[in-house]
Amino acid sequence: MKDYKYLGKSNGKKFCIKGTDIFLYKWRSLGKCDIVLEPKTKKPYSFSFYEVDTDFKSITFLAGKFDSDDWAFYVESDEDDFVF
Repeated sequence: MKDYKYLGKSNGKKFCIKGTDIFLYKWRSLGKCDIVLEPKTKKPYSFSFYEVDTDFKSITFLAGKFDSDDWAFYVESDEDDFVF
């Protein structure tokens, strides 16, 4: 398990990573997953890697759902150029 940065959660209507609302684009599964820790309880969850392609960039992230219906998002911890 790598160390990932928790970006936040969304009800599926809007969530921006690197200034891009990822719900406006088709998510492409990268066919891999990893374990992330829920920020408050540190409970482990298996989340999948996805990528969205815009006209200007590709954005890679991990996404999944905790025990609620909200989507939660992470990026690799060495990714230092993301903006909400």
